[in-house]
Amino acid sequence: MLFDLGDTLWYRKDQETWRRLEFAANCQAIALLRTHLESCHLPDQDDLTLGRSLRVAFDAQTRARIRHDPSHEPDGAEVAIETLARLGWGHIDRELGEALFEALRVRIIDSRLLYDDALSTLAELRRRGFLLGVVTNRLWGGPPFQEDLRAFGLFEYFDPATIAISADLGVRKPDPAIFLHTLRALKVSPSEAAMVGDSLRSDIVGAKRLGLLAIWKPKPRVLEALQARLVAPGAASASPAFNLQEPLSPPSIPGTASDLPPDLPPGLHVTDDDYVLSTVQEPGSDPLALLTSGVEEYRPDLMIEHLSDLLEIFPKAGEP
Repeated sequence: MLFDLGDTLWYRKDQETWRRLEFAANCQAIALLRTHLESCHLPDQDDLTLGRSLRVAFDAQTRARIRHDPSHEPDGAEVAIETLARLGWGHIDRELGEALFEALRVRIIDSRLLYDDALSTLAELRRRGFLLGVVTNRLWGGPPFQEDLRAFGLFEYFDPATIAISADLGVRKPDPAIFLHTLRALKVSPSEAAMVGDSLRSDIVGAKRLGLLAIWKPKPRVLEALQARLVAPGAASASPAFNLQEPLSPPSIPGTASDLPPDLPPGLHVTDDDYVLSTVQEPGSDPLALLTSGVEEYRPDLMIEHLSDLLEIFPKAGEP
């Protein structure tokens, strides 16, 4: 059984905590630039303002890279170098680009919380004979990410060899290669495996293309909004993709409204695959539109609300 990480095994802490951590990383990045760049290259603004501008531009450049080549994870140092050039703040070398990229990292152990049933579900699945692996899209990987996984206790259930991280492999879901990396480490064929994740575009599409059982665990806010829209007056007789007007829940995204891209659907993060890939694959990134689009790849085989629901579905490895 393969798992995504973000919004599957863990979730972001409250918005204020995330904003504080991101601002600290932004300021760290600006402090680094002030020591290496001529002062005339940086706008005459405070570090918080400069840091936020850098973060927004960096995120936008990352999305542009992925949309141009959705199967490959961008090189973070290259994105940092390109971002400074686009901002007009100057040109930096590879070494400083790597340092700037690392300065922008928000550590997982500080900014995320495991779902209450995550470790107990993993422990019980393993007891029942299931082999466990991870397939995740992340721009930041490497030793710091491995340290965070260890601190969360996840190495108790996942061998590092069975954890496929796009930043380290250079390939992103839904490309089959990243799934196959973990399946080969587990010595399991796709037909014997299931993928659990929150993204229809990366987790579900990737699983179905390869023949894995595709299990969708939508974000709690997205699930609540979908349920509300599906029971809205007239929903039963209308085409839900076009006629259900109940909005999704407000986004749990740091920053001010002016920081957010105008085409970001409510309820999604700017880094979510369902949004990042929305201009590459049609229709848009609204989960209900995807589910009702008629495109079979977007339709999961199963949907769960909680990780522990898996224990009701899979009583023992090797049994349906």
